Parts: sequence; C-alpha cells; structure tokens
Amino acid sequence: MPINKLFFALLLSALLLLPARGANALVQPSSLAMKTSVAAFSVDPDAIWPGSPGGALLALTLHIDEDWYTYSNVPGDTGKPTRLTATAADGTALAVFYPKGKEKPDSYDPTLTVHAYLDGTKLFVLVPDGLAAPFPASLSMDLLLCHPTRCVPARVEQSFGKAGLDTAALPPASSQPWWDEFQHMTHGRNQAEIVPEETGTGAAIVDWRFTPTYFQPGLEVGGLLSAILMGLLAGLILNVMPCVLPVVSLKLSSLLGAGTNSDPHARIRAFREHNVFFVLGVLTFFLFLAVVLGATGSAWGALFQNRWLVLAMAAVMGALALSLFGLFHLPVIDLKFGVGNKDPRKQAFFTGMLTTLLATPCSGPFLGGVLGWALIQGPVVIATVFISIGLGMASPYILMIISPGLSRFLPRSGPWIEYVEKGIAFFLLGTAFYLVGIAIGGPSLRILAPLWVVLFGGWLWVRSRTAGQGTQLILRVGMLVLLAATVYWTLPMQAEADPWEHFEPAALNRDLGNENILLDFTADWCPTCKVLEATVLTRENVAAWKARYNVRFIKVDMTVRDPESEALLAALGSRSLPTAAVFRTGGRKTPVVIRDLYTADQLEKLLKSL
Repeated sequence: MPINKLFFALLLSALLLLPARGANALVQPSSLAMKTSVAAFSVDPDAIWPGSPGGALLALTLHIDEDWYTYSNVPGDTGKPTRLTATAADGTALAVFYPKGKEKPDSYDPTLTVHAYLDGTKLFVLVPDGLAAPFPASLSMDLLLCHPTRCVPARVEQSFGKAGLDTAALPPASSQPWWDEFQHMTHGRNQAEIVPEETGTGAAIVDWRFTPTYFQPGLEVGGLLSAILMGLLAGLILNVMPCVLPVVSLKLSSLLGAGTNSDPHARIRAFREHNVFFVLGVLTFFLFLAVVLGATGSAWGALFQNRWLVLAMAAVMGALALSLFGLFHLPVIDLKFGVGNKDPRKQAFFTGMLTTLLATPCSGPFLGGVLGWALIQGPVVIATVFISIGLGMASPYILMIISPGLSRFLPRSGPWIEYVEKGIAFFLLGTAFYLVGIAIGGPSLRILAPLWVVLFGGWLWVRSRTAGQGTQLILRVGMLVLLAATVYWTLPMQAEADPWEHFEPAALNRDLGNENILLDFTADWCPTCKVLEATVLTRENVAAWKARYNVRFIKVDMTVRDPESEALLAALGSRSLPTAAVFRTGGRKTPVVIRDLYTADQLEKLLKSL
C-alpha cells in the first residue's frame, strides 16, 4: 500500500473510532442502550440531615438495557466515573447524591473490581427552597456505558420542571420506597457542595468549580489555530525533555541501523523509508492517545497509572536491552546494528510508536495550555491538535525525509559501533529498572539502581582487561565510587519534618478561601515533576516559603488513578502534569494556575503576591 494511502487509512480509522468530548459529538441519547427519566418529590426541612433545607428532590432513574452498565461515581479499580452536573434556572449549582453501585468484576479485566450502575439505579438532586429561580433545572450527565464487548462514552442533557413549579404540591419523598436508601447515602453529610458517596473509606467527592487564572496567560490557547501552532512547538520541545535519554537511545539506534548500507543510493532510500515509517508510528500513537484520553478524560501521561502496562513496557525495554547484548533476536523490533531485519518498515513503525509512548510522561512548555483546551473539545479537534503535537515531535525526522542526503552525516560502521550498541543497551536496561520501580514502588530502586551499576561495572571490568593498567585502575575505581554513591543515594532518608500535606478532598473543600494554599499535582511516573521536586519544590524551599508567606503546601499524588484528583485537576483547566495552583485567602473560586516547568523565582514571585 502506498505510504500516503496507509497514513490516510490510519487517520480515518482513528477518527471513526475516536469518542467525543464535546456535547454535540458524543453518542446521542436516542442511540444509547440507556434511557433516563426524572421525577420530583417534596422534602421537609431537616429531613435529609439536621439543618438541611426543604424543597424538591429530583430522582433521575437510569433505564439501562440488559447486559449493559455504567461505572459509578467512584468506579473502583478502573473505569470512567459517572458525573451528573445539575444547575438551577438562576445558575445555582445543585447538590448531587450518588449511590455506591453494585460491586462486580470489570468486563475487560476480571482481576479488577468496579462499582457499576445497573438498570433502575437512581441519582438524586436537591433543589432547595429560597432560590431566585429554581426551575427549570438543567441536568447534564457524562458517563461511559459499557457492554462485555465494547464501551460507549455519552453525555445526556435534559431539563426538568417549569418556572413557578409548586414544590409543596409534590408527593413527599419520605413515602417513597427508596427513601431509606437515600438517607443512607446522605448519612453524616451536611455540606451542600460535597457530593456524598459511600466509598468504603468514608471519602467524599467534591463538585469542584473554579474560574482559574493563569500565571503565564500568553501560553494559554484561545482557539484551534493557536492550539495547532503551540502544539507543533510543544511537540518539538518534547524531544529534549527529561525522559529524553531512553527515547534518544531508541532513535539513535534505529537511525544508525538505517544508515548501515554501503551503497549510497540504497542507503538514502533506506534512510528515507525508515523515517517515513518512523513518523507514521509517531502519528499513529498520537491518534491512539487522542482516542484514549478523549474517551476517559484522563490526564496526559495517565497510561502510566496502569501498573500492568508499566510492567509490560519494562519487559519490552528489558528484552530490547538483552537483545543488544546478543542473547537473542527479536521478531519485530531488534535494534542491533546490521542485523538485517526482515521487515524494516515494520520495525521503524513500531519503534516510532514505542518512542512516543516513552515520551508521554513528560510535559513541557506550551503543552499544558494546549491539552487543557483541546481535551474538552470534540473528536475532530482533539485529533487535529494531537496530530499537530505529533508532527512537532516528528519534525526532525520529517526534515530527514525531505532531505535524505543528511544520511551522509551518519557515521559508518566500525569497531566503535559495539560500544554505542552496549551503551544503548544499558540505557534501555536502566529504563526497564526505572519502570519496574514505578510499578511496584520506589523502594525497589534501592536494589535495582545498585544492580544496574554492578552490571555496567562488570561489563566495563571485562572490557578493560586488555587496556593499560592505568586505564584499568581509573575505570575500576570510578565504578566503585559510582556504586558507593548509588547505594548512598538510594538509602532511606532520615525522618524529617515533611512540609507537605496529603490531599484530602473534604478537608480541602472546607479550607479553600480560608487560608493561603498551594496545590502541587505530581506522580512517580512524571520525570518533569521529579525535576521540579529536585530543583524548585525542595524540602528546604517549601519549608522556607511556608513560614515566610503563611502558605499550606498540599501534594496531590496522581501516581495511580484517583477520581477526586482527576476532577480537581480538570476543574483547574489542566490535563497534564506538573500543575500547581495557588489559592488566596478569600479567593476560593479564583486560583492562579502555573503549568509545566517553572523556576523557584517565578513561584516565589507568585507567593509574594498573596
């Protein structure tokens, strides 16, 4: 198949599969395997909890077809949470009450347990007395409707009631058969902004609503054109972000492998073909990301929240490294130079996909604003913006497609190539160890990091046997020093007062606006976050700023998927890490958001303004 037809087919297929995020592009209610109905009932003051207002209670019932289900508001181990947003006619946000849902194995991974809403499930909305214009109330529900064979994202929007509706004439809610179940949902709740939910731990999910401003407004996106231009630049910058080493290792290996042919014309042809299919791999993976992030509403890099995916990637990295040591040949991607892969197009394509996957935990300048705007748009916009990011990331290789004569600058094969090959192997092995550490916990790096040094030192020890005694001594002493430094670096830190507080949704909801608060969104799989923690958000800096500016520092850890953290990040207009938000006393609704990379001076300038 010609290359342009292959690319068009891939793009068209992804667009057809891409779920929408915009209201008009989602699967419409008429085509869903679910219908909804709303009924209204009256409630007396104090009936729900002591001090609760009287008014109307709307019961929204889900009529779901057989074998279908949707994830609950707290879905469990996996799944997209069902969100119901309710607004009175005067714009007042209304409290929503969610049931727990039925516990069941996930249809796609029976080892995971989820909470599901089945046919007949009721969600409740309280419309209190005293509102200027309570009706008609607007209801908007986002959900992922699933069957054992597929899932369909959808948004259902409807309104209920007419202006002047007499709530006193409604049937009493307390006489309904579900009243006891509803009271169980609301037990112990007395804050209208908290969305009650029984999670097994008493945790609450908050209906976060902000009007954020941005520390660098010039980097924010205002439309599709600016999103495309900034996406191109953000993608180009991704090539030099902190997770660049393993990616560069793969790219260098594949480029050198593509340029080993001794015939100049064959070399140029192979070089151009390699880059064409490498770029197709990059763009295909960005379309895949558009599908996944558009469907789930997850943050950039959220694929790394899946432990089994991270372990699978670690296995791939380890296999690539071991193949470079000559232990075996891999069938699809084998990075050994001059190995003569049977299908170089396939190898280039999948190498492009793999390098893109490894780059996605990184975020950089411009990317945060692009993603924050794009991921709330419709499918065509999401795909267009993600393709622009992919084109930016692939631009060096597009340049090599246009000018394949650049292949003459690639070094020719020689004895030195073995050292490059083994160096890449050790980079990939280190990446595999790092991914294992993310999947099973940071303490494992106390073993894996020294093990990597021992393996590298052992290889150098063997290779230096033919060198002079002075060279041997320098190499061996250097490796012993590196090993000692690695062991020291990975030792458990002495117990110190941690200036950071852990994220607690209900407590944060209570305290916003009453104190100066800085939120930092981070994850173990986010290298850019770790760079900031090592250079800007150090314990010393945080402790000093905490005392100097009377600010609480709260860490929102997104290493594993958490609906509360995701909802809070989305409410701040962000879909990527790192992100920080500063709330002033009295400024609950208007936080200042700072995205991506920033310096200690920039952050202190923001804190000084409190």
